[in-house]
Amino acid sequence: MRALVTGAAGFAGRHLVEHLLACGDEVVASDREGGPDDVPAGATHAPLDVTDEQACWELLADARPDLVFHLAGVAHVVRAEQDPARCLAVNRDGTRNMLQACLDGFANVRVLLVSTAEVYGRVEPERMPVTEEQPLRPATVYALSKAQAEMEAQVAAARGLHVVVARAFNHIGPGQSDDFVTAAFAHQIARIEAGLQEPVMRVGNLSAVRDFSDVRDTVEAYRLCLAAGAPGEVLNVTSGLAVSIQRILDALLALSETEIRVEQDPALLRPVDVPAFHGSPERLRARTGHAPERPLEETLATVLDYWRASVARSPAR
Repeated sequence: MRALVTGAAGFAGRHLVEHLLACGDEVVASDREGGPDDVPAGATHAPLDVTDEQACWELLADARPDLVFHLAGVAHVVRAEQDPARCLAVNRDGTRNMLQACLDGFANVRVLLVSTAEVYGRVEPERMPVTEEQPLRPATVYALSKAQAEMEAQVAAARGLHVVVARAFNHIGPGQSDDFVTAAFAHQIARIEAGLQEPVMRVGNLSAVRDFSDVRDTVEAYRLCLAAGAPGEVLNVTSGLAVSIQRILDALLALSETEIRVEQDPALLRPVDVPAFHGSPERLRARTGHAPERPLEETLATVLDYWRASVARSPAR
């Protein structure tokens, strides 16, 4: 199969490209910035700004993919709030551009829109784990942009495009930005071990419970979603496990032989923090047979090793 991946230089995008290549797919990896060195070896790099509708059409005409995995977007909640217009232009309008380009001349392609569990918003404890039938109540600009992108996908599906929506819950692994909690913990530990930070970890709310998957399990699910999902279908991509942030921290600290003190930093506490949020994988498993393969502790070890290597390459960080 010939696959086009947008947002290919991002965290999940790189892992997805690697997985598709391992499956024997021919991959065109597109991203707004960077070059061939920013995507995994074996893929063909193609620059793309998804806010440019004509550029989307031209890339599709050149790549002629069988499969399109649309991951390009503003993916950080805080950055989305800082520039809501940009977030909506990329996440909502960029999705519309890609889908319209497919409808205009490549309607036989199968498209996966990677969305987010953030579209569910605040969910009552008695409604956990969250199923795909849960009403959408986006509470941030990022979540709103993704909910609107999903509506664009439904319009495209109604017009005959085979587009499937994957609502991804938290996924972690090597290469993730330390804007996210697991990577932030691992980065601090790596800096402490290297003597670049005092042996004190600064943390936010450790009692929150979330749903964590290994990014490699997540991208494997993406390919299966596109193979098995019906046009317009929505599938939660989730481990189904409810894990406290405290457990994440404890597991990472156990991987280090350095004595580290933990202190809560008020600046890292969110004004509004949902106590628990995790999803149901039942539809995903029924449709695709997918189940996570990698234990959480194994994933956390790869995250810490990634940050140890990163700190060793740039000790002045």
